[in-house]
Parts: sequence; C-alpha cells; structure tokens
Amino acid sequence: MIEGFLNPGLAIGATLAAVPLVIHLLNRQRHRPQRWAAMRFVLAAYRKTRRRVQLENLLLLLLRMLAVAALAFAVARPFASGDSPLVGLQEERRDLVLVIDGSASTGYRAEVESVFDRIRERAGELLEGLDDGRGDRVRLILAGERPRVFPWTDPADARSILQSIEQPLDEALDLALALGEVATVFEESAQRGAGGGAEIRLLTDLQESAFLSIASTQDTDGGETPPALAEQLARIDALDLAVLVEDLGPKELTPPNLAVESILVLGEGPRAGTPFEVAVGVSNHGERELLAERVALQVGGERLPSQRVDVPARGKAEAVFTVTLEDAGYHDIVASLEGDRLSVDDSRARVVLAPPPLEVLVVNGAPADRVEEDEAGYLLAVLEPPTDELGVDAEARSPFRVRSISPAELEAADSPIEEADLIVLANVPALPSAAITRLEERVAAGAGLLITAGDRLGDLPSWSEDLFRADGTGLLPGEPVRRVSAADRTRYYRVSEFDETHPALNFFGDERWRPLLAEAPFYDFVAFTPSPAARVLATFDDAARSPFLIERPYGDGKVTLWTSSLDRAWNRVPDSPGTFVPLVLELVQDLGARFQQERNLAVGTGLELVVDSFPRGATLLSPSGAQRPIEGDSTERPDRRWALPMLDGSWMESVGVYAVRTEGARSEPLAVQLDARESDLARATALEVEAIHPALRVATVTKGDGNAAPEAAPRQGELWRWLALAALVFLVAESLWGAWIGTRRRNIS
Repeated sequence: MIEGFLNPGLAIGATLAAVPLVIHLLNRQRHRPQRWAAMRFVLAAYRKTRRRVQLENLLLLLLRMLAVAALAFAVARPFASGDSPLVGLQEERRDLVLVIDGSASTGYRAEVESVFDRIRERAGELLEGLDDGRGDRVRLILAGERPRVFPWTDPADARSILQSIEQPLDEALDLALALGEVATVFEESAQRGAGGGAEIRLLTDLQESAFLSIASTQDTDGGETPPALAEQLARIDALDLAVLVEDLGPKELTPPNLAVESILVLGEGPRAGTPFEVAVGVSNHGERELLAERVALQVGGERLPSQRVDVPARGKAEAVFTVTLEDAGYHDIVASLEGDRLSVDDSRARVVLAPPPLEVLVVNGAPADRVEEDEAGYLLAVLEPPTDELGVDAEARSPFRVRSISPAELEAADSPIEEADLIVLANVPALPSAAITRLEERVAAGAGLLITAGDRLGDLPSWSEDLFRADGTGLLPGEPVRRVSAADRTRYYRVSEFDETHPALNFFGDERWRPLLAEAPFYDFVAFTPSPAARVLATFDDAARSPFLIERPYGDGKVTLWTSSLDRAWNRVPDSPGTFVPLVLELVQDLGARFQQERNLAVGTGLELVVDSFPRGATLLSPSGAQRPIEGDSTERPDRRWALPMLDGSWMESVGVYAVRTEGARSEPLAVQLDARESDLARATALEVEAIHPALRVATVTKGDGNAAPEAAPRQGELWRWLALAALVFLVAESLWGAWIGTRRRNIS
C-alpha cells in the first residue's frame, strides 16, 4: 500500500477530517427540546422519514470529511512501492540527479567541439526528456576539486543553469566528494521519510586518474582526507540506488597531449642581479614521440629566446633557461608551449623570490685596526664583498648588507636595531637595560641574534644577569657557568657531536667535510647550562660534553649562542676558511632568514597576502584582466610587514598569474597552478569502472535518447494527483448532495 510521504509532517493534516464531525456534534448540543402542542403532528411526520434523513445527513458529513482527508494526504504527497496494489495509480514523475564532470581534462577538443561541449549537449538532452507539468525535478552537481551543488529545481530552471556553465573548471575531478554529496542528498531524504528512487547520471570523460585512484585527494580547505570512491558508492548502494555513468570522452583510450608539468629553480635560488637556471619540465602523455617542440619562457612579461626539445612517447623532457632578475622581490615566470587540443596545460606559471640583502648589524666588542686582531674582522671579511676586485656592483649583488658598530653606539637612540634582520653581539660586555630591551623587542619581532663569547665578557655572573633569566624570558639560551681553558696550546678541545640535520651544520654532515668542523682546535670556551627551551646543536669533547652551539626560539625570532670567541684568540676556526666560511654563512643565513610566503597556489586556494609596506587601495588583477577591490582592514605584523584581508579562494579559480596592486608600491604576483594529473588524459575502460563497485554502471549513450526511461531508476510512485482529484470529486459531490437535500426538504415542507 502506501509506503511513506514526501512531506510526512503534513500528513497530520488528515486529522482535520474530524472537523465537520466536531461541528455537527457541537451544533447538536446547542439545541434544547421544547414541547408545544402543534409539534405533535410534525413529530409524527418526522418519525416516518427519520431514518432517511439520518442517512442523508450521514452521507453529507462523510463527503465533507473525505474531501478534507484527501486534500491533506495529497499535500503530504504519499508514495507507494513497486509491489503495492496501488502501483497502477502511481505518478511517473522523475527525479534526476545530474553530475557533470567539469574538470579541466574535459576541455580537450577531439574535433571541433570539446568533451565539455558534448557533456553539456548530452545534459540538455536529458533535461529535454523531463516534464515540468508532471512535477519532474532536477539536481545539478558540477564536479571538480570540490562539487558545486545546485538545489532541487524544475527542468526549465535546470536548463538555464546549464546554459550559464559555459567552460570547464581549471580543476581536477574529485569524484569521491561529488558522489558523497549525492549520497548525503538521499540520506537526508530517507531521514525525512521520502521513499522511492531517483535517477543518478554522471556525464564524464572517464579520466583514469579520477576513477582508478585508491584514495581521494585532500579537500581545498586543508581538512581531513575524504573517504575513497568505493566508500561513497557503498553509501549510495545502501540506499538501493545506482550511478549511471555516460562516457562522453575521446575515442582513444590514451589521447595525445603535451603539457608544461613543472617549473623548477636550479641551484641555490634566485638573487637579484645574479644569473640562475630555471628548468621547465615538459610531459608527453601520448603514444607518439614529439620532436623539436618549442618551449618559451617569460619573466615578468619579458619573453626570453625559446628552446626546442624532443619528448619521448609517455615520457618527459626538460628545457633549461638562464634567468637574471634585476631587482629583489617576487617575480612571475611563465613557461608555455605551442597550443594543442588541451589548452589549459599549455602554459604554467610560478612565482619566485629574489630576496633582498639581509641587513646584518655587527656589534663589535673588541675592534682593532688589523683583521687578525679585530673580534669581528674575519666575520666581516666573509660577509662584506671585495668591492676592489668585483667592481661597484658587487655590493648591490651581495646577499648581505653589513653595518658594524661599537657597543656604545648600540645604546644610542638612533642605532639601527629596528632595521636589522640579524644582530651579532661579538664579545660584547654588559649592556645597559635600554639596549637590552630594544634587542629583546627586535628579536621577538622576527630578527635573529648571534651571541659569541670572548675575554671582554669579564665577570660572567654580572654579564649573565643582563641577558639570562631563570624563567626563560632572557635572550641567552643558557646560563653561563665558568670559562674552560686548555692547559697549554699543545692541548685543545674539539667538536665531538653535532646535529647534521640543522641547516647551519648540514654541510659538515658529509663525511668529506666532517673533519673541517670536528678537527678544529678550541683552546677556550664558556661552559653553559642550556635552558629548557634551548636546543644544543654541537658539543665539545670535554668530560662534561659542554655545548659549542646552543639555539632557542625567542618570540618570532631566534637566538644562537657561540660559546667560544669569533676571532683567533680562543680557537683556530678562523684560520681554516673551509670551516669558518661555510659555518658563518650558514649560521647567518639561518638566523637572518626573512619571512618568505609561498605564492604558488592550487586552484581555489585562499591566501592572506603579506607585503612590506602598508597596502593602500589594494586590488586583485586576474589573468583575464578583471579587477576586484580587496576590501577590509590590513593588519600590521610584529615584523613590521602588513597582512592584507584574506583573498577568497573563489576569486582564484583560473590558472595563471594574478597580481595584487597597491598605490605607490610594486605589484605582488601570485601563481595559480593546474593539478598535473589533469594533463594525463588516459581513460578507464567500462570494465575497470564497473569493477570499482556494483553501484557504478556504465551506460551506452545513444544520440537523442533523452526521453528514454532510465534503466537504473525506479518509478517515483507518488499518488498526490489522484488524491487531489478525489478531494475535488468529494467537494463537488458534497455540494450537489447538499443542494438536492435542501431543495427536497423545502418542497416537502
């Protein structure tokens, strides 16, 4: 019989059928019998016709109650199962869930039209086979990296929505997420008591990477990995539903396609004014070798001479370009190929950073005229470029901009602490509290601090009081204990253990270079007890395994302690360029590293862009040239940079170079990149797809069969039209019966 209701809550309205009965009973209670003489003759006549009058009234009441009940049930929209005795009365209304593959691979043009054009055309045929008049419904899902789910609508509105989707998305297809949305739709319907089935059709190019991958990719918000495709199909199967897959892809199982797969910076990375190499990776996803394919490169819009590469079938090739960036900052690089049948992967963009020189402030506690006697002499020789040999441009191209001051200058109000990325305290005695406070504020805001020991420290306890605090709030990463000295110069200490994974010491992890650090003589050092928040990077071979390098975070910055001197007074490290140069350079680079923001994004990824100066009048320029104002307040960061309001991922759903423009500042580029999986157009076979799960069935597409009854979808089985008709019949019958009774009784009287 009736299996359920689409609107079960409205079925309660059937209780309104009792209203006519209640009115009848209440009216009877209002009449009071009153005897009078002439009434005897009326009662005598009434007794003869009482049974007939009661039957007439009862039938009139019944018609009124049936009309109300039928109308209430019609609004509740009951449905019946396929084996119900009421199956002959079922409506043939269709519910169609249409999942449209909108991934970038559907932009492939096999002939004149693209695969996506064929998908839209086929979707239009299916919608033409639906009828607005009988209540057919459609739910469209545009599937990409995340599904775009449209609400239930009638076929006419669905056709309008379909016409508005003119191009595929620049995204990969996450089929598990799309079918998960389908399962959720029908699970919610089941909870509401809605029965019957629906037709679920997936129009796709059967790209192998979307169907045959074991697990789904991570979602665009960075959450947990969604369940695999088979798990979502199991949810659909549990609802007695199936997904009918229509293959609208190219005829070939492996369509030819050449794509720019990657842009990689070789070597140590870009630096303003210094040439570096960029490797462009090109992938051939076809079965035929491609010869002399042209690869072009643009840097900041300026085109470099192109190169030609031979790419083997189902293989890769690489074109290497030499690039020079004239100024520091973020720069966009775009590699491109000559166009083929899938245009979206014929170019690829990447943003690289040429960092500005690190601002290094050296506070020299023991300056001298001769380099050998100067506490920071060897350090400055490593960091400052030899301008007399390399010319005037050497300073501009140097990765460091060094300034050396005395401890007395550090106390001055105009000392350049706030501009420094790295501050070096080289054998500096006790400092005034004002200078220490400024140091703490600058390091906490993101600067690095390198502290080295020496004989100018004097009384260790008093020096410790200035920079060390037991609660961990001081700059020193440990508490000084005592000075340790070798008995004579024929005896010395060496570094016995060090953290090979640390960026500053990784160079010496190679067995060839390990002796450069491990065999260097140390005659004096200060023994420290590391604080709980500190990390010991290297230790000496004395009995106490005293630390040589100690590191600790401090706010957004970092402090490293070098427990010996930086000159030749306490060790022979400066005498060995193979030890001193890489050790100093790596320490300085690690401590003074500026904030670097990743600006190469996946499609639809949001970003809180960080810029160096206050962004006034910021706008986002898309690859198509469209501009969007960035509204909201920017926030100043502790490192004196500014964070713009969040750029929504929906603003960056096309691949290419975007730019954030602000008044009085250079443009800040962003690169949105295509998922490399979309370039491989290899297709799954029908047998492979159906082997994933029984709920996945591949249909044979016949041109113009949009009106055909779906083989995978049962009839909806609704009865509301018949109930509405019954309500109308009961109302008409009640009106005619009531009129006839009234006329007859007036004639009798």
